[in-house]
Amino acid sequence: MRLFFGLLLVANLGLYMWGSWYKEPLVSYDFPRPRADVSPEKLKRLSEPGTALRARSQSRPAVAASAPAGPCYRLGPFTSLQEARGAGTRIESWGLHVEQVTEFESRGRAYQVYLPPLASREAADAKRRQLTRLGFKDHALIQEEGMENAVSVGLFTVEANARQRQRQLRAKGLDASIQPVPSLRHVYWLALPDPARDGRIGGVALTRFAEEEWAAGVSLRSAACPPAPPTDGGAQMPPG
Repeated sequence: MRLFFGLLLVANLGLYMWGSWYKEPLVSYDFPRPRADVSPEKLKRLSEPGTALRARSQSRPAVAASAPAGPCYRLGPFTSLQEARGAGTRIESWGLHVEQVTEFESRGRAYQVYLPPLASREAADAKRRQLTRLGFKDHALIQEEGMENAVSVGLFTVEANARQRQRQLRAKGLDASIQPVPSLRHVYWLALPDPARDGRIGGVALTRFAEEEWAAGVSLRSAACPPAPPTDGGAQMPPG
């Protein structure tokens, strides 16, 4: 009987020890969890196939703006056409474009000595031949309105000189008169139509014009630039 209870005690002790030692597995293992269902309509493509991704814009360094165009210039005034042409040739040799401009310059009042209008052109021509024989070579035919067929016998800027010529003509039996007229003369300018930038016209510095020797009274002066040629911005119709 004692032997039976002893075996029963040993069996219970063994069962207790087995339950204590093998309750947890020796190696832990995480079984995969089932994935949640995903609705296809909630999926979103990162990019459409065949579509190039847009590169992120990068800031570019600021480009310095070109200097604004300055005024245009012209060189003058030249009182001699030959001097103006010579100066223009010199400037063109620098690689610049030059345009010659002719203007009238007022010199104040002048005094014209003249013979009154004659009956016809033939009579005026005969009077001029007479003046030449008498030694007066400075004469010209006048054809202005109200003075047709008159003969000019000198233009003077000093009134006393005009009076002297009048006395000389009257001494020869010619009835000369004097009238004040505006004194005008031709002057010539060399226009540079290209505007200046940064103190230069093309590749030539403005200071070079001051360093050159020109005719008396000639200098480089600012002037308005010529208007730009019109551009046809309208659309052209195709030929029918």
